[in-house]
Amino acid sequence: MANEPILDVRNVYKSFGKVYALEDTSLRVYPHEIVGVVGENGAGKTTLMKTLVGVHSPDKGEWYHNGIRVPFPKDPKDAARKGISIVYQERGVVPSLQVYQFLFLGNEEKYIGKFGLQIPKMKNAAKEILDEFHIKCNIEDFMFDLPLSTQKMIEIAKAVLNIRLEQNKENADSVIILDEPTAPLNIEERNELLDEIVRLKKHSSFVFVTHIMQEVIEYMDRVIVLRDGRQVAEYDMATNKVTEKELVRMIVGKDVEEQYQSSRPKNYIEQSGNALSAINLSKNGSYYDVSFNLYKAECLGFWGSAGSGKSELIKTIAGIKGYDDGCLMIQGKKTKNRELPHTRLRKGIGYFSGETVNELFYDWPITKNISILNIEKIVTRFIHLLKFKAEKAMAAGIVEQLRIRTPNTVTAISSLSGGNKQKVTVGKWLERKPDILLLEDPTIGIDVGARDDIYKTILDMKSQGISMILVSDDPKEYSTLCDRIVLMQQGKAERTILKEQLNEVIQA
Repeated sequence: MANEPILDVRNVYKSFGKVYALEDTSLRVYPHEIVGVVGENGAGKTTLMKTLVGVHSPDKGEWYHNGIRVPFPKDPKDAARKGISIVYQERGVVPSLQVYQFLFLGNEEKYIGKFGLQIPKMKNAAKEILDEFHIKCNIEDFMFDLPLSTQKMIEIAKAVLNIRLEQNKENADSVIILDEPTAPLNIEERNELLDEIVRLKKHSSFVFVTHIMQEVIEYMDRVIVLRDGRQVAEYDMATNKVTEKELVRMIVGKDVEEQYQSSRPKNYIEQSGNALSAINLSKNGSYYDVSFNLYKAECLGFWGSAGSGKSELIKTIAGIKGYDDGCLMIQGKKTKNRELPHTRLRKGIGYFSGETVNELFYDWPITKNISILNIEKIVTRFIHLLKFKAEKAMAAGIVEQLRIRTPNTVTAISSLSGGNKQKVTVGKWLERKPDILLLEDPTIGIDVGARDDIYKTILDMKSQGISMILVSDDPKEYSTLCDRIVLMQQGKAERTILKEQLNEVIQA
């Protein structure tokens, strides 16, 4: 590690009204390293990153470059001139653009010649950067045609290009901020992207914001922990040998249970009866001859890599997708193919994905997002008028039970953090209490504290007799929530194991 950091910010304060989002926070980044930044939602991670790239101006703080104090960036282009650029969590691609067009979006003036835009020169430069970053695509491919992991690599290449073009240097020192880059990726894409980022350390340094502790342990060189806007810990991963348990304790400020207790009914397996059965269920191009039984008060997981068919299967059960052959039984009764989700919901099947943008109405308050799924509980019996006091009380109960951080129950969903949005989604299903709840990536992209609350709630629902099916890319999610796991490979259900056997399967 070099003696002089290429990014050195000290004692940063940033407030919004009377609330401090950052208090006395510092960050150093040295050449050729990956610095992890972790913390719960609302800990100040995003505010710090936006301050570094000139989106926010700090109330107080110092920025040093080569030991000399310099002003904070006044906008993202000024940040690029200082060697800093960001790749946001939300996909920042423009799907309708070709790769070379997207790479130079916002910097076209650098390629304007006597007779207009120098497209051949842009294409040559684009090909060079793709080769340099080992990105496997054609410069004329459209962004929407590319895998998510490839799109993310192109965003990283664009961030480096922004710095080079602003500094007019081919080998400019650069710090690329990655805000939860792996959140939308499956496990294979995630590992591929992380391996590429490690390789790219010879070109750039990275600030890596993540909620996934395994990424921190395996890939970060250093990590800082933020809590309530303050830096509470810093670790050199090569010398400190910090454990995941210690990291989580520092993030949350307390020990988080590793073993979650569930008071589910005794003899729930097999003796409890079938909640749902599939017999030789097939969908061409997705899965084939899949058979299984889901018992009452059981959580059954489907584990497999991308293309295994697990995601398509759970969407079929939810009524989002149809099937081509086989039979699906709910509570012992055969269902019709291509029933819509609202029909399956009336039959007791709920579907909860981790994509809050599809689960919630962002402009609506918490009360409406919970009551929309439980409308029959807040209408009068005969003339069907809404009982607003009952609606508010329902929402207040969910907010208290799931510890949702909000000023009140009429707060708009859009103003909540990612973890609290996800808690509202869980809360509406907790209130609904379906017979069967389908869980697809239920805690994707949320912090460890919110994840702990959600796990406890889901297990509590299971203890009340609700059956569940889980599809995820997180092995810990299976070991925490599941009783049995069906191993899927290339659309086939290979075998069923107990959750205790999953680690052996993954390591084999």
